[in-house]
Amino acid sequence: MNELLVPLKTTKPQSSPGGNIESYFLDTTQKSLKLRHGEIRSPEHALEILRSRPQQEDLRAVLKWLHPSNSSNTGFNIHGQTLQASQIIHTLVNDVLPDYWSLLSSEQTEQSRRTRDNMILIMSNVSGISILTSRLKTLIGQKEAPKENRLVRDSGRVEALASAISMLESILMPKDVVYAIWSRLCGSPDLARRWLLWKELVTLLGSGRVLSTTSEANAILEESSDNIRERSNLSDGSRYCFWLGYNLNRMLVFPSVDDNDTRKACIQMLERALTLGHVDQTIEATFEAMLSGTRDLGTYINFTKILKPSTKKVVVYSLLRILAKIHMNTSLDGAARDTESPILIGGIAALLNRLSKDDEDLVKLLIEWLSNDGIVQDLRMRRATIVALAEDLGMTENLLLLIGYAHRKIPAHVAEIARSSPYLNAISNRLAASSHRVSVLGMYLGTAMSRLVDRPERRMNFGSEEMTSAHGQRYLSLTGLRDPLGLIDDLRHKEVKSELSVRPAKKPTAKANKSKEGSGRPSTGSKIISIEEVDDGSESENEELPMYAKPDSDPSDSDEDPTVIERNKPTAPVYIDDLISGLRETENFDRHLLALTHASPLIRRKTTFGTEVTDNCEDIASILTGLGDKWNIENFQELRLQGMIAVLIAQPLEMGQWFSRTYFNGDYSIQQRATVLTTLGLGARELAGYKEDMALTKSNSQQNSKDTASFPSKQLPPKLHALYAPERPTLPDIPGAKAVNTASRTLEQSILQPMALQAADALSGPNALK
Repeated sequence: MNELLVPLKTTKPQSSPGGNIESYFLDTTQKSLKLRHGEIRSPEHALEILRSRPQQEDLRAVLKWLHPSNSSNTGFNIHGQTLQASQIIHTLVNDVLPDYWSLLSSEQTEQSRRTRDNMILIMSNVSGISILTSRLKTLIGQKEAPKENRLVRDSGRVEALASAISMLESILMPKDVVYAIWSRLCGSPDLARRWLLWKELVTLLGSGRVLSTTSEANAILEESSDNIRERSNLSDGSRYCFWLGYNLNRMLVFPSVDDNDTRKACIQMLERALTLGHVDQTIEATFEAMLSGTRDLGTYINFTKILKPSTKKVVVYSLLRILAKIHMNTSLDGAARDTESPILIGGIAALLNRLSKDDEDLVKLLIEWLSNDGIVQDLRMRRATIVALAEDLGMTENLLLLIGYAHRKIPAHVAEIARSSPYLNAISNRLAASSHRVSVLGMYLGTAMSRLVDRPERRMNFGSEEMTSAHGQRYLSLTGLRDPLGLIDDLRHKEVKSELSVRPAKKPTAKANKSKEGSGRPSTGSKIISIEEVDDGSESENEELPMYAKPDSDPSDSDEDPTVIERNKPTAPVYIDDLISGLRETENFDRHLLALTHASPLIRRKTTFGTEVTDNCEDIASILTGLGDKWNIENFQELRLQGMIAVLIAQPLEMGQWFSRTYFNGDYSIQQRATVLTTLGLGARELAGYKEDMALTKSNSQQNSKDTASFPSKQLPPKLHALYAPERPTLPDIPGAKAVNTASRTLEQSILQPMALQAADALSGPNALK
């Protein structure tokens, strides 16, 4: 049998360097890391590094290589919208973002800020916005845990949602991001691909896909948080429309871009944005430079001419409302409004005149607007529009204004009209109308016309109280008003100040403030303020100087000897392997402290993300259970207990059995066994949905905060609270005191109360008498 088996090839295993297999693999790992830190060879190499759980040095190197400014050296453009670019962005969103974004956002170092900015710039394109929106939809669509365990089970989902929203907000925060994306698309020679990608961006931003997705994600975050979260600008319809309109304004007024393709792209985005329900906010931001008089009208004239008739009607009506809101003070009475601010009326007339020049559709829209009595509310806007158009528009106030202009130009023609049969029939019908208002308006029109064309002894005079009132005198004076055609420069003494702010609002910590906060409407319009120079001699020059905050202090800067400063500071762990090595650290105090501090949040964040926690839960629990306080760390016991509870919550069935076996069979001290029991007890309460009562599982800042107490509105008045509230433990607040008190009350109810009832029954007399 052995003769039938002939060896074809014989090899000998090569010995590892030094004969130590562990050092061999360690050298191999170090070589691979050095290869990563070196020059990146290709987009495939960069993608491979991102998929292999990169360290911070590797991530910074990849982001630096992918930076658009290096495209000429690397030959790869991340904004090129290619398949490789989409794969890299997809990996950044789904693999790197959940691990690093919260860490980069919390650290205030220059290195972290630069890394965060590079990541934002790399993803500022159509693919980045689309993939982030899809990521949010995937997280929103995940099956929710039962209500009683939602705070525990959905912690990883909530963290991922918060990171994705924060990243998307950072990408869309600039007011010229839409123009920047359009400029990059214009650099592509493929015209069909350019418009295809722009159509996708219009669908994302203009059709409300980003708005609806972020709104739904914010609702989930608000439900899962005990505190009021700051609402994202992308989830508020009014602020979102103002932001989108301002981006379109930047596309229109940018000096280097004034071509038909850009205007066509703006129209596509504007038409979709007007369907979001906040028309005035969108139009006000889009035409901001025109409304403030700080930009030449040529760009806007060319833009409005090519609008569709339906879109142009919405735009024109909205512009008229905005002009009235900005320049017309509606708090004054009628007489004051008619005579004040003739310069502003002339400026608005000049603006409308320029826009409507050589645009018959816009002229028809202005005429239709004036003819609709239900839309036009301010007489001064009528005056400005009439000056711009100078046409007969058929309403009482408009007729009086036009009669005055016509009488000054052709008096004989007005006299002929006053004696014509149609005019006399119209006045007679007005005076005989059943409506008192219509009859009074007929008297105003007849009297004003008679004063212009008849001699004093033959002038019409009704002698009624309405004619002598202030309201009647105001109507009769309209024929004498003269509003000259002014200059657009007359509007430039105003300054439009946008109130769309990205400054974070002060967050209230109590949920009861939610109703108060929700009732206030955010101000997204433009506030017009006049700038005046006030010479106040009482203020010193020092008071006019701005105050600057102190720079952030760095403990390492206090060292006198620069050679002892530690520049390679450890960073917080982002992977479970880094957490385990940090907890085992015995030489570097900073690294060990960071690992212990971030153990609980990292484990909870990774519970529903990958299999890192599942594969290493017993190792983490073993390390935390046997961990000693070598460096006398403040709150060491609380930090260790939080980490152990997080491991138990991550895998309750497996780790519950493991902790039980460890308590009876493990070689641990009494203190460590007590910690295991505490972990089992508090972990069971958290799994049961009583997390709000667990002071030990909260962070130190929450423990020391007064907000950990229950909100006052959830308590009864003091008298009723003392009557119905459960009795507090009478024993000192020590472990097991509550159980002892419960046992004592149970014994009292089962032994003493029956005895007392039996004694009272015996004292009441024989049963026969009862």
